[in-house]
Amino acid sequence: MSERDRISELPESLLTQILSYLPTKESVQTSVLSKRWENLYLSVPGLDLDCSSIPYYADEVLLSFIDKLLEFSPESSLFKVKVKCRGTLIDGFMDRIGMMIYRGTQHLDVESSTDYYEDDFGHPLPGVDFMPMNLYTSRTLVYLKLLSSGLDDPGFVFMPCLKFMHLEEIKWRVHLEKLLSGCPVLEELTLVRDLEDDDYARTYDEFRVMRVRSQSLKRFTVLWLRKVRDYHSGVECTLEIDAPGLEHMSLEEDQFDRIVVKNLTSLLVVELDIKFFVKSGVLFNTWNVSKSNEIRDFFSGISSVRHMIISLMTVHALEHYSKAGMIPKFNNLSRLEAVFHGKLLQFLPALLECCPNLKHLVLKVVHPEDFFCVCVCVGLQKVVHPEEMEEGLELTDVPRCVSSTLECVEIQENLSWRKGR
Repeated sequence: MSERDRISELPESLLTQILSYLPTKESVQTSVLSKRWENLYLSVPGLDLDCSSIPYYADEVLLSFIDKLLEFSPESSLFKVKVKCRGTLIDGFMDRIGMMIYRGTQHLDVESSTDYYEDDFGHPLPGVDFMPMNLYTSRTLVYLKLLSSGLDDPGFVFMPCLKFMHLEEIKWRVHLEKLLSGCPVLEELTLVRDLEDDDYARTYDEFRVMRVRSQSLKRFTVLWLRKVRDYHSGVECTLEIDAPGLEHMSLEEDQFDRIVVKNLTSLLVVELDIKFFVKSGVLFNTWNVSKSNEIRDFFSGISSVRHMIISLMTVHALEHYSKAGMIPKFNNLSRLEAVFHGKLLQFLPALLECCPNLKHLVLKVVHPEDFFCVCVCVGLQKVVHPEEMEEGLELTDVPRCVSSTLECVEIQENLSWRKGR
């Protein structure tokens, strides 16, 4: 077999494209292979850098390396930039990020520092990495993901190409509504609220409302918090969603004290894993008229949805709410996926009554023995063993959708019920 180095004979454009799929540290290591590879990493159109392993005394070395990367091809762009900062701040690092944005970055993914320092009174305060101001007027950014970063108020926002935005545990100095107003083609937005450092919300009441207002938005998600916390934020915050083009909405955790929805006329899919807490672990009181009205208005606002996925937590909240008010009708709903267990199955017929045009029902049961109870609720009496039914479960009448529109029923054992799904 030939001993020729066929890889090194590939054109430089192809080699740099291959290196762009590697972390920058590994890309740099290829420089020792041969003279042909010595400076090849400098032409890679991307940066994937994990600073967590870089010691504190090597800050200047890191900044010099980035400067060298930027100076090698001053006219070219780093199309994809992914950076994970270490725990402590690096002076001058965000200036380099600003230069990358200026050079036409299309994909920016930054995990900022989570450092803390003490103020004059000995109180811990976050050391915040604020994103550079030219971020807000980037004409090339298509994808933006920020974790633990600070967003200051730039006065003006215009990102005409941005389609995907992921904002996790952000330190807000600018209103979300203002940020979104400058993104005319935004299609996907993901949020994770910062429950620890809502310092601005503690001082300024207007930061206690996060408004998701967008004409272009098609997908909106509130993700689970990365860190496991057993407390609720001390700052009450309202989430307001006004997006007439929204097609898919997923709310995965009770990070907001109040949720208001408006103009959700295009909804196709809704995923809910929320319980409408009034505080951590505590369900609302059915005599709480304000909270009951909030829940009623929320479900009325999403009542045009066609496909709904609800966790055990949300089923529990709905069953609890049904004791205080009537659940809205979901006349367009054709597919429902829900998690049930035990005595909550008594609530299943009432839930199905709210879905008069349901065609496909997927039920995930926590315990296998609940299967027989489910069969009763959907009218499959001939397979029921009475001795295995939950005590107190009575069938008075099957829901209308069961006898008219329902085409398929799937009953599954839910293996991930501990997380609510």
